[in-house]
Amino acid sequence: MLTAIAVLMALSIILSAPLSPATRLQELLRPRPHDDEPRRGGRRIREDSEQEKLWAISAVENCAHLLRVGMTPQAVMSTLSSQNALLIPISRAISLGEEPGRAIATRGVGLPSAAAEVFAGMSAVWTVSERSGAPAADMILRYARAQRSAVDADRERQIAMAGPRATVRVLSWLPLIGVGLGLLIGVHPVELLSGLPGRSSIGAGLGLYLVGRWWMRRMMVRAQL
Repeated sequence: MLTAIAVLMALSIILSAPLSPATRLQELLRPRPHDDEPRRGGRRIREDSEQEKLWAISAVENCAHLLRVGMTPQAVMSTLSSQNALLIPISRAISLGEEPGRAIATRGVGLPSAAAEVFAGMSAVWTVSERSGAPAADMILRYARAQRSAVDADRERQIAMAGPRATVRVLSWLPLIGVGLGLLIGVHPVELLSGLPGRSSIGAGLGLYLVGRWWMRRMMVRAQL
């Protein structure tokens, strides 16, 4: 009976082991699935947020290029709104005479949060360029490049953290692996609870395990900042 339990524990550990680095990298770089596919918690939310931000950055880059070739702000936003209906309120406000920076800041409430953040920065850059007399196209393009660099840096950070996360998962399974190995060699862990030394060692082990988990999680969170 104990041997069967040990075998089942070993199989569960093997099946739940973290993916290889190559497979993990492919998962991180996998393109966004269709909307009808199931979502997977925080990681899927992060990927959706990244895709929204990348779309907004592309729109900002297109805006800068269109301004550079001589198109008016009204024509630029009309062109962008024809590609995405979420920008129609901004285009309409500019066509009614509102300043581009103000229109983007006040009429972009229907945008997704990640995209709205990018457009909010764009509105500030556009307003500053108009008031200072600097070329709006150049400043907006520099802002878009800075945003894209930030997204790339965040993606590289997530890829770099894949290895430590896998290591933490492996270390989390080590206590169960030790119990399984003990059962395989004929040790009965239940007998450890009959004496004070056994209970003390198990209590200390659980305490150190929880402290180690907290410490590792704290280090990973600080590494992502």
